[in-house]
Amino acid sequence: MDLKKTWPSIGVIIAAMLLITGCSRGPRAGIIETPKEALEESIEANTKEELFNRNDLPEAWWTLFQDEQLSTFIETAFRKNPTLHEAHANILLAASNARRVRANLFPNLFWGGDISREKLSETALIPFNNATGSATSTNSATAAAINAAGGMVPILPTGNQLPAAGGTAGIPVYFTQYETEFALNYDFDIWKKNQNTFRAALGEYYANIADEVFIHLELGISIALVYYQLQIDYRKAEIAKQLIENQMRYAELVQLRRGGNIDAAQPVYNTLINVISAKQVLLEIQADIAVNEYQLKTYLAGQFDETINDIQIDEQPLPKIPLPGDLPLSLIARRPDITAQLWLIESAGKQIEVAKAGFYPDFNIIALFGFQTIHLHELFNWKSCYYNVDPAFSLPIFDAGRLSANLTASEINYDIAIYRYNALVLNAVRDVLDGLTLLRNADLQLKEAQSKVKQQEDLLQLTILKKQNHLSSELDFLVSQQAVLISQNVEITTLGRKIQAMLSLIKALGAGYKTCMEEG
Repeated sequence: MDLKKTWPSIGVIIAAMLLITGCSRGPRAGIIETPKEALEESIEANTKEELFNRNDLPEAWWTLFQDEQLSTFIETAFRKNPTLHEAHANILLAASNARRVRANLFPNLFWGGDISREKLSETALIPFNNATGSATSTNSATAAAINAAGGMVPILPTGNQLPAAGGTAGIPVYFTQYETEFALNYDFDIWKKNQNTFRAALGEYYANIADEVFIHLELGISIALVYYQLQIDYRKAEIAKQLIENQMRYAELVQLRRGGNIDAAQPVYNTLINVISAKQVLLEIQADIAVNEYQLKTYLAGQFDETINDIQIDEQPLPKIPLPGDLPLSLIARRPDITAQLWLIESAGKQIEVAKAGFYPDFNIIALFGFQTIHLHELFNWKSCYYNVDPAFSLPIFDAGRLSANLTASEINYDIAIYRYNALVLNAVRDVLDGLTLLRNADLQLKEAQSKVKQQEDLLQLTILKKQNHLSSELDFLVSQQAVLISQNVEITTLGRKIQAMLSLIKALGAGYKTCMEEG
């Protein structure tokens, strides 16, 4: 073969492949910039010293609330919850896949052996000495004919009879063959196809690690939300029971007044309706308590026999929420879901390089070295060895557009990963903005509700004094007491909103997570 004529043609083919892979379907998707100014303005407008401090959130963020029962529930769920077990299994699966792909970067060496017992056909091409007398001339003639036809069977000298168990070359009819061999297979990764495949698998592995952190975060926040909603409902149930007692006593007094012809019949019916309404409210609260208790026990992944104690939530102090000093610059680094998506972008980018490498020639080598004999004691003699070295290459010439479609699909997957990242960034910024605004608003509402409760309680005390001095009736006392209970119900509901806003903001800030993601 004339290499001077061959190599230019190969060069033209490779240049054509480079031209094909250089073609792009259009502009790539771009990563959105974090709206830092909006975050800075919101932080400046909504942060107050009594609500925030400029520190980093701890990884065990639930310890901020100094609630041992909550800490126990969250730590128990982290050990037992099957969703977290599945997330950890996904990490192990991704790691195994990365190790499997990494193996393609190295030569594969195999060693094997076998022992085979065989019998050859005595009536096929290889002639055997099955008769005496005329066998000599017959076998000689047969051998000569085979040799004249270009066969591989040697001719025995005239006058020599064939072996009793062998053909013209001394081949036995029955024999045992012993064989052992080493095989080597290596793919030259000139275009870094295997290396980029490995890096794509690593990206998925790190994405799964970040996903597990995010699942921890979501599970912990979900437990805290349900837990504190239960505590709010426990307090609301107490208030609802007091309201029922209040309304029942009020109805009794109205009925007595009706019996004394002081009041008409209509107020009696109104008071009875109010009692029924108060009981309905209590039933709704009790139903919510039951549902939330089952939800919390589901997170704990136990036997649904856990005890949930009432901590008198309205008497517990609320913590200040730490706001990282480098916010908003560090928002992306503090969100595990965004970090996971960044790793998926990295993986998708490497898949594009893998798809491009499919257009280039593939070079590999297969080598074989072994020993084969029918005499076991001669197995490792040099004359029993055999070997084969087979370097090869393959170049796609026509594939009906399969490689181009594969490249386009990998580019689209990359763009989709970018779009998902952009959506996560926008949602993260919105979550922080919502959290800051809602927490500040809930804090103001709670202060107003607490002020109203204080005013109603003062009014109740005044009514009690007037009653003791016979200046007010018991009905006036019950009306004033009802107003206090209603205002307390509003206060505890507003407290629940504030706690929910605090937890939502903690989640939006990544709950103490900080990525250690590196490029490449």
